[in-house]
Amino acid sequence: MEIAIGIIGLIIAILTFYYSFFRKPKEELDNLKIQFKPTQQLSKKLQVELENYINATDSWNHPMFPNISFGAYLTEMKESYKENLSDDLYKKLDTLNLTKPIIRSRTKSLETQFNALQQLQIELRIRSRKVLHNES
Repeated sequence: MEIAIGIIGLIIAILTFYYSFFRKPKEELDNLKIQFKPTQQLSKKLQVELENYINATDSWNHPMFPNISFGAYLTEMKESYKENLSDDLYKKLDTLNLTKPIIRSRTKSLETQFNALQQLQIELRIRSRKVLHNES
């Protein structure tokens, strides 16, 4: 009886170790993918809106933020998209063998990026309305 309890305890310990360290973090990876797509789509949409605003207002070289022009910001945004939000990266997520802490970190980063993109979108839309209102 004592041997059986010992064997069961050992099996439980091995399973716990396996699920803690070697099991692929499927749920966390799914959550990362769920956060990835909306951030990717918002970034694409905002790039188009920003480019339209720049073209409509001829503000490529005008300051968007201190020491950052609209054009420089758009260029940097496109580069960041290629590196961090591309379809190729999305497709690779399953094969990268990411650990739970890395997945959580990337998910948090995407959440932060999504919120920043939303704020920028609101600001850009307000600027666009002001331009349209001044033209009327």
